[in-house]
Amino acid sequence: MIPVMRAERNPAYKRIVVACGSQMGKTDSLLANLIGYRLDDDPVPALYLGPTRSFVESVFEPRVMAMLRSADSLWRKTLTGKAMTRTKKMVGGVPLRLAWAGSATELAGDAVGLALCDERDRMPDNVGNEGDPGELLETRVATYPDGKVIYTSTPTIGNLDVQTDPETGFDHWTDAEDCGSPIWRLWQEGTRHEWAWPCPECGGYFIPRFRLLSWPDGSTPGQARRKARLGCPCCGTLLEDTAKTWMNRHGMYIAPGQWVEDGEAKGTPRADTDTASFWVSGLASPWVTWGERAQQYVAAARAGDQNRIQVALNTAFGELFRIAGEAPDWRVVADKREPYRIGEVPNGVQMVTAGVDVQKDRLYYVVRGWGYRSESWLLEHGELWGETEKDTVWSDLGALLERRFGERRITTMLVDSGYRPGRDSFRRPQNKVYEFCRRYQGWAIAAKGVDSQERPIRKSRIDVNLGGATIRNGLVLLHLDSDHFKSWVHTRIEWPSDEPGAWHIPEDATDDYCQQVVAESRAVKASGAVVWIQNRRDNHYLDCEYLARAAAELNNVDHLQPRGQTREKGQGRRSPEPAAKKQQPRNGGGWMGGPKGWMGRR
Repeated sequence: MIPVMRAERNPAYKRIVVACGSQMGKTDSLLANLIGYRLDDDPVPALYLGPTRSFVESVFEPRVMAMLRSADSLWRKTLTGKAMTRTKKMVGGVPLRLAWAGSATELAGDAVGLALCDERDRMPDNVGNEGDPGELLETRVATYPDGKVIYTSTPTIGNLDVQTDPETGFDHWTDAEDCGSPIWRLWQEGTRHEWAWPCPECGGYFIPRFRLLSWPDGSTPGQARRKARLGCPCCGTLLEDTAKTWMNRHGMYIAPGQWVEDGEAKGTPRADTDTASFWVSGLASPWVTWGERAQQYVAAARAGDQNRIQVALNTAFGELFRIAGEAPDWRVVADKREPYRIGEVPNGVQMVTAGVDVQKDRLYYVVRGWGYRSESWLLEHGELWGETEKDTVWSDLGALLERRFGERRITTMLVDSGYRPGRDSFRRPQNKVYEFCRRYQGWAIAAKGVDSQERPIRKSRIDVNLGGATIRNGLVLLHLDSDHFKSWVHTRIEWPSDEPGAWHIPEDATDDYCQQVVAESRAVKASGAVVWIQNRRDNHYLDCEYLARAAAELNNVDHLQPRGQTREKGQGRRSPEPAAKKQQPRNGGGWMGGPKGWMGRR
């Protein structure tokens, strides 16, 4: 940890990133010591951000107090009594604030000169709907010329390998594909230092990883604990854990472009960056033996529990883990491009729906046309840029909703309602999504995905009066079974394009769209529970597509007949809407506010 602490004092770096296993000493030696050193030597307002309130108050705050009391120079500068709270310490005339990932207000407060983000991967990517916690912290330090942001975490999910550097001979991590780990994405943006050891037998330096740890085939967890050995990739010697203390004492960080000569790291890291990033294998922990690490992994593997295996790789070894899930490759999506262009409406389209995903600075949308046997065509996808707390971008979305696609308008638009929920003075759910859906009631509908439910779509009325009673014609929120609709999208992606029910995209659909629509994979846990794993950072178009599909199901898309045909007598009748048909009022009868039927669009 000493080189990491020295990097904090290096003016060349604005950001420090540490990805490592558990029980590596990072919380005490790195975070607490750096806070104390900075407050004593160069006082600036400081902010510590932990993953949860209970961790901050019951684990980290006592360590901070112990650190302050252990140094006379610090304790003399510390205000006690009413000036001291669990989450605020005044030291040397500057505040040290302790916050957690759910306290968005604290993250948007006064400027600080030192910000520390602990266990980044255990935090949401959107804190209190204010945005990424890292971006919020970096905004806080921007006014300090020597401001620093320090990130630490055990990594989580991603897919990567190692590659030998032909110039130095070291095996380094490659770029992680489909990386769902925030700390690893930050690590890749930096210098990419990795902790390397010398072999006590041959003297060659190597970077310890899980794949170098071995035990006899068929070992029980206890046998793996007793017989685990680490193989030196330089000479093949199987090393015992007793060598670790010596190896750590002579270890050093090596970045791509560097090599070891005369016991020192030579060369300059290839990355030109103001981020110093460090990775340390959990095998280097002085408090946990290699055998104990092997025991933890073997026990998880024998149980067949994906969660336990992930915990072992993440915490015991500090390495990424990818749950085996199912999703089409994005190139499969790209290969489905057909010779029509965005904005064109193929002949088979009889209904048009849209799905909208709401982000802080833009709206992602998909417009899809539907025909017989749920055959569908992507008519348009895109982003409407603008702060979604302001009205402008919602006016743009209204213009999209009112546009014609060929002779048709959008029948129903579903809008993700998860962004910034709140209530107005009448206790009605209130945010820009709900405002928009009230303006286009029965046409635009708020929706929210849930992991699972008995029916694919469940409605609830969410407007209540001052007495708490539900308002009969108030706003409706649709709860959608996200597993049902995401699975439908992925199944149709692999549907043959020349078969009834095919799923089509235009020739100018972007690669970004193709990648996002398969950005999550479906996995089944040992318990039988289904989980969707986010493999890429951006998955907005997948959300838009499943919202558009849900909107089609709301309008009985499976009952559409081939063009030119109608239903048999007694089954009702439906015909395409003429281009010149006068629009009915949106606030008429029916529970969704339309003039006919439950959706009011016939």
